[in-house]
Amino acid sequence: MKEAVLGKRQIFGMLRKSLEKRVIQRYEQTRNAAEIVETAVALLIRDALSVVDFSFMFPEVIREIYLTAKPDDCLRRHCVYFQNYFSGEEEWQTVIHRLFKSKEEYHEFTKETCLYRELLEKKALETAEKSDFQFDLVSIFKDTNGKRYTWTLRDTKRVSRGLEGETAEVLEILTTLTIFQASGVRRFAEYVKFKSVLSSIDAWHEADPEEQEESPALESTEDRQQTSVQTEQKELTSKSSNERINQKPLDQGTADQADKLRSLLENLPLSEGSTKAFANNPIAAKSPHIKKTAENPQESQTSNRRLDKAEEHSKQVPEKKSWEYTIKKLLGKV
Repeated sequence: MKEAVLGKRQIFGMLRKSLEKRVIQRYEQTRNAAEIVETAVALLIRDALSVVDFSFMFPEVIREIYLTAKPDDCLRRHCVYFQNYFSGEEEWQTVIHRLFKSKEEYHEFTKETCLYRELLEKKALETAEKSDFQFDLVSIFKDTNGKRYTWTLRDTKRVSRGLEGETAEVLEILTTLTIFQASGVRRFAEYVKFKSVLSSIDAWHEADPEEQEESPALESTEDRQQTSVQTEQKELTSKSSNERINQKPLDQGTADQADKLRSLLENLPLSEGSTKAFANNPIAAKSPHIKKTAENPQESQTSNRRLDKAEEHSKQVPEKKSWEYTIKKLLGKV
């Protein structure tokens, strides 16, 4: 079975149902009672600050831990947070007797925790005001090396004026937890400050479960940028291709006709009027041989016989009309 990851991102980011399933799976794999207890405390903090309900999470696991797991200082320190997980005073006394040697030890271990418990219960009872805005708590902590870092808790309740100190005290409870570490360095070692950030929700939509199964996942920013680049490249390629097509002088059939025309023209004489016709004709302009002949009629080595035939032909049909008719015929336009 794949290991169930349970870190800061999961504890403070996952939805309740998925998170509860993840914690139970994690405990079945590791049997680490202290880790699960501190996770439950972190969720009580999230419940006190968040607009979403995270109270009374995985009660069966908590009960099993405190009734069967080997006692240690972590279980002792945080036990009072979970007193209402047990039915009646008798069962709770059973837990105390398992964890502590005497009532004095119990009170000594839980003195600070009892104050935190009252604060968490008070903040959890506060209801979030209806608002078109979302509030995020952006806080700064120091790790055990004294290095500052920023941590953000999303979708929190609005901090009432004059009660900022209570929110700060709730955040300070994180300093009693040891499960949040990075490269062996404990996070949340010291609370520094926080600010509540306001953001506006302009629009919201959620697909039906059936649509979510059929529709692909939303693209990330990087995917959208990559798609945009690919689309732009396709458009440029298409544009370049269209330009090449537009610039292509003749298709295969027209090229064959042009070859025939070139062969015919090589054997025709050129007068001054013919030269001008060649210069203005697009097909002639595309043919280097034809262009050269048109621009340099003196270089034509035609015989007197061909000149006589050309003169006779020009008398029968006007020169310009004959030239246009020949081109149209070869191009299949007549």
